[in-house]
Amino acid sequence: MYENFKICPNLRPKEKCFRVQQYSGGKVVELFHEHVPSHRISQDAEIDALRCLVGQFACWNSLYVLHSRLNERRGGPAHYPKLLSQVTYPEPGVIRRYFSSGDTTAWLDQVINLGTFRLGSENPAPNNSSKRAREKPRAA
Repeated sequence: MYENFKICPNLRPKEKCFRVQQYSGGKVVELFHEHVPSHRISQDAEIDALRCLVGQFACWNSLYVLHSRLNERRGGPAHYPKLLSQVTYPEPGVIRRYFSSGDTTAWLDQVINLGTFRLGSENPAPNNSSKRAREKPRAA
């Protein structure tokens, strides 16, 4: 099922939409919203960017940053803060990766299936099959 939560109306194929929100004073405030070309950032780098965005907007100090990267083996300093991660599908054809800690949440949306992305909407994403359907037949 699709969650239909805070869908970016400007999301396009071949790009990734990064967002950060924070719960503060009884309200949810959007702090960051940026689109980057998909080919410019790998999945490993996007996950690292999401973790960094959470830390930055949660105002983690250097000790939090370091300890958030520790494993959970016994002994030595504690592993904190705990970053929660989740993968969801906010709308047809789109994957979302969340990372959160406390009151700060970062996520990215990426189109993964052009065939189902925003079908029937006023501004559907372009795909080759619909383009061919609109072209006039050529005389042989």
